Amino acid sequence: MNVAIILAAGESRRMGQPKQLLPFGNKTMLECVIDTFQTPRVDEIRVVLGYKADEITAKIAHTSCKIVKNDRYPLGMFTSMQAGLRDLPKKTKIVLLAICDQPRLQRETVETLIKKFESGRHRILIPSYNGRQGHPPLLRAEYAKEILAMDESMTLKHFYGEHADDIERLVVEDEGVLIDIDDRETYERELKKLR
Repeated sequence: MNVAIILAAGESRRMGQPKQLLPFGNKTMLECVIDTFQTPRVDEIRVVLGYKADEITAKIAHTSCKIVKNDRYPLGMFTSMQAGLRDLPKKTKIVLLAICDQPRLQRETVETLIKKFESGRHRILIPSYNGRQGHPPLLRAEYAKEILAMDESMTLKHFYGEHADDIERLVVEDEGVLIDIDDRETYERELKKLR
């Protein structure tokens, strides 16, 4: 079983409004990301919400996502990762950690990453574009217990540091693995590419 966890609990301070709900094409940014993970290779999509959770839940109610509430979201993204990893289905083998502001990530990239992970003995697989690593990383589900035991002030980089030998990178032809939309300038620039 493969579970995608979409981290969407933040306050979008730099954007000045919830970026999860910003229009991107004919959908919201979060809906675009959810669509990307709606592939037969992903068995469950979890969306971790915090800031304006009820408003965002209403907007994605038409999807089959499981909503996970994170009341500790003001303490940082790692708390959302931990919330999403709690109570994983017992049969979970792969966890994909996604972020809600990557609407240009392609579904084919997600499928390629999962296929690569399943065909080898990978432990941690990270997409790479132009020599830079991006999202979503794929992890063996067995790491969930370790991440849940880490202090919530940590980051994914701390976890990577502990497992440098377990990390492999897959070069992908998808700039979307790098582009996360944090501010108005980036948002406007990426919108122009849609036209």
